[in-house]
Amino acid sequence: MEWNGSKEGMRFLDLTLHPLAVALAKEPASPRDEETLSEIYETLRTWLFFAGSVLRRHESPFFSSPETETETWDEQELLLRIVEKGENISADDPRLLKYIKNYVLIPPLPSDIPYNLTKPQSHFSQFPDQIAFLQSTFENFTGGFFIEAGAYDGEMFSNTLWLERERKWTGLLVEPDARNFDSLKGKKRKAWLSHSCLSPIPYPQQMSLKGEGAGAEMTSKNQTDQNGQHLICFPLESFLSVIDQSKIDFFSLDIEGMDYEVLTSIPWDILDIQIMMVESNKGTREQILKFMAEKNYRHAKKLKIDDVFEKPRS
Repeated sequence: MEWNGSKEGMRFLDLTLHPLAVALAKEPASPRDEETLSEIYETLRTWLFFAGSVLRRHESPFFSSPETETETWDEQELLLRIVEKGENISADDPRLLKYIKNYVLIPPLPSDIPYNLTKPQSHFSQFPDQIAFLQSTFENFTGGFFIEAGAYDGEMFSNTLWLERERKWTGLLVEPDARNFDSLKGKKRKAWLSHSCLSPIPYPQQMSLKGEGAGAEMTSKNQTDQNGQHLICFPLESFLSVIDQSKIDFFSLDIEGMDYEVLTSIPWDILDIQIMMVESNKGTREQILKFMAEKNYRHAKKLKIDDVFEKPRS
């Protein structure tokens, strides 16, 4: 409540002090006593009012001002700031987080809604060594949280659908291609969905998706280029702040060549990522290996197109 002389503030004081005055007045009293009680009441009322004003100015938690409502951005406003003004919007900017919550993220479906899969098999990963790794690592792990960047259609080549269906995990699925994302929504996954991409810098950035299918690649948007799908990519930190999730048990990063750049944009000091499967066959493997070693991650396994990293146990 704001103690600034408003009617609401005065009414609160009246409601607080009035019962005391009534209780005191129940005892038989002379007109002079009643006059004294009235003076005491008004004095207390005035004193509390001014005390509240002083405490408010000193930001006392007992007399705090109401929080200012966060400004609401739409896509036009966000693009204006990112593209035309060149603003580096912080990953934890409340206005950005509100935009992501309102326009970018789709919450998980209830667990009792049936999946709508094309081939409801047990595992869905692209290669047998991926399946073997997931099976051996998470066979007895239920209720975890995953991220899959490059989620494709949510079924084909998915490294997380087995975890979700068979081990009761949930997580975040990010897919930039519009056609793939439409298919992803139709699969009835029990995870957060986002038709967007992970930013390779710690700020939201507009980028272009070139090509189609599983091999489409993200590039920085050229203002004169009208080809491709143009999207706003967001920092991983922003997504997880909205979801209120800082611990990630498994992170599948497969974004066709920008994996290293996204790794360097992650705030490793505030996110607890246990195991990562990173696509590393696009020419940046040595950079990825060096960077993850600098972050003190153990190189756990080399797969056909991925490298697996594990955070050391503390």
